[in-house]
Amino acid sequence: MDATSNFKMKIHDIISESAENDFIQSFLPFAQKELGISELPEIRVVAQVPDADGTTFGRYAPEENCVYVVAQGRHPKDALRTLAHELVHYKQDCEDRLHDEAGATGSPEENEANAQAGVVMRNFNQANPE
Repeated sequence: MDATSNFKMKIHDIISESAENDFIQSFLPFAQKELGISELPEIRVVAQVPDADGTTFGRYAPEENCVYVVAQGRHPKDALRTLAHELVHYKQDCEDRLHDEAGATGSPEENEANAQAGVVMRNFNQANPE
């Protein structure tokens, strides 16, 4: 088994079953490399983010080591940007830089997640023009 097949198996193990898995699975290795993340949290594609008011499209839940992302009814690139944003929060947590107010609008951690997710998506779009 080559390294790519092994990686795909690991990706399959961390993503919940969903019709949107294919585009997420193709994106995760790219995002992981871009963000310098050695391991990934569990990724759950959901219709609605648990414990949210229905207005958010993603959430990193450190207590579960899980990223929730809503993909249904959204453009795939928009869902991937949300995933990249939440993976930045995961990275912040791994670096012990995530705290209770980190997700507040305008916080340094939230601004970093927004900026880095934008860079990841720009680079992904350039590498995958299709």
